[in-house]
Amino acid sequence: MVLPDAFVKQMAPLLGSEWADFAAAMSEAPTRGVRVQRYSVRQGATDGDSVPQAILQHLESPILWMPFGYYINERAPLGRTVFHEAGALYIQEPSAMAIARAIDPKPGERILDLCAAPGGKTTAIAALLQNQGQLVANEIHPTRVRILAENLERMGAAAAVVNHSPDELAAVWPEKFDAILVDAPCSGEGMFRKDPAAAQEWTAESPDICSRRQQDILRSAVKMLRPGGRLIYSTCTFNPQENERIVAWLEDDLHLTVEELPLWPGWSPGEPNFAFGRESLAKARRLWPHRARGEGHFVARLRKRAEHGTADDAERGKDKQRKHSWSQAWESWLAEHMVEYPSSWLVPREHKGVLFSDEVTGLPTRGLRMLRSGTPLASLAKDRIEPLHGIALRCAPKDFRFVVEVDEETAIAYMRGEALANDGGHKGHTVIVHQGLVLGWVKAIPGRLNNLYPKGWRKNNLVKLSTE
Repeated sequence: MVLPDAFVKQMAPLLGSEWADFAAAMSEAPTRGVRVQRYSVRQGATDGDSVPQAILQHLESPILWMPFGYYINERAPLGRTVFHEAGALYIQEPSAMAIARAIDPKPGERILDLCAAPGGKTTAIAALLQNQGQLVANEIHPTRVRILAENLERMGAAAAVVNHSPDELAAVWPEKFDAILVDAPCSGEGMFRKDPAAAQEWTAESPDICSRRQQDILRSAVKMLRPGGRLIYSTCTFNPQENERIVAWLEDDLHLTVEELPLWPGWSPGEPNFAFGRESLAKARRLWPHRARGEGHFVARLRKRAEHGTADDAERGKDKQRKHSWSQAWESWLAEHMVEYPSSWLVPREHKGVLFSDEVTGLPTRGLRMLRSGTPLASLAKDRIEPLHGIALRCAPKDFRFVVEVDEETAIAYMRGEALANDGGHKGHTVIVHQGLVLGWVKAIPGRLNNLYPKGWRKNNLVKLSTE
C-alpha cells in the first residue's frame, strides 16, 4: 500500500506517535466478515447449533459488535453458495456492521436509510428490526438502486425502495421518520487497503468536496426527522473534516444533540481535538485499523430536539381496506399455499400487474419514483396468481403448505435453472427447501418440478460447501 503523500501529511500529525502503527496496519490484508441470518444466531443465540456445519467450518471469531457477525478468511467461498443466494449470508466489512447497532431500531419505528446501496446496512437494520416496523431504503443512482432492491429481496428484508435525491424526499416526507441513517458518500480513506483504486483516486481536495456534499444531504435528512428522532451519521473515512467537524456543524447549525454510543470492543471514542476540543465528540465512535480488526469507520448518533412535538401519522400501522378485482383470488391463493404470513399481505399494493407488500402505509407516495413499496409477492394475469421469488425469501419452510426438501447438489442444480424430478403427489406451486432455507418456487406437474427460480438470479458458478 502506497499512501498518497497529501494523505500522509494530513494524518501523520493527527496520529502522532501512533502513525507508524497505523501505516503498518494500512499495509496489511483487509478484513472480511459475514452476517449469518435465518438461523438461531439471528435471535442472538451463541451456540450456533442450528447453523449448518457447512457454514460453521468457515466462520472464525465472532465480530463483537454484531450478534450474528463473524470474521471469515479472505478465501472463504461463502459468497458463491446456495446459503448466500437464499439470504442466509451477507458478506460485509466487519466495521460496517456496527452502524445498524448504532441505530438501535425498535419495533414499530419508521426508519429511513437515505444512501442505501448496495444494501448491507439496510439489511442489517431489517434483521435487527425483525420486520416489526417500517423501513425505507433510498438510492439516488438508477443502476445502484436496482442492486439495492435485489439484495433486500435476497435477504428477505421488508423494505420499500425509492430512487430520489435527499432534497426531493425532504419535500414530500417532512418529519416522517423516527430514525434516519446517512451513510454518507465520503473520500473513502478507510477503504484504501480494501480498494487500492480508492487511494489512487484520492486527492487533497477530496475531503473538502465530500464535506460540502455531506452537509447538503444532512440538511435534507434533518427535515425528514421527527422532533425527538435520531440521526445516525457514518462514513468510511478517517478525515476529521468529514467526521468530527461535520458532527460539530450538526450541533451548531442544525441544533442536534450528540448521544453517547456504546464503546464496542476495539472501537475508540471520537476525537475532540480534531474539532476544536469539543468534548461532545468523544460520544461518537471510530474504528482505527491499528487498534481493531476492521477497516476505517466513523459513526455518530444525534437527536433532534423535541420541544415542539409533531402530530403522529393517523395512518401509521393501519391496514387500508383496499378491495380490488383480484382480492378474492389473492386471498384464496394465500389460504391454499400459506400456513402463516404477515397480515399486511392481505392488503398489498398493486403496480403494473405486480402485488407488493405495503411498507409505506402512512407515507405520501404520489409522484415518487418507487421501485417497490415492499416485497414483491405475486404477478397477476387474468386474476391468476403467480407467486414471485420475494414470498419465498421472506418466509421460513414452516410457513408453506407444500415443500420439497433437497440436498445441496440438487439445490445448486435448482439455482442453475434446471428442472427437478417430482417424486410427490402435489400439483401446483411448491417451495424448494435446503437446510431450513427456502430457495424458491417450482411448479409441480406429474414426474417433474418446473423451475421458477428467477432467470436473472440463476448462477453457474456456485460451489458445494458440505463435505458429506
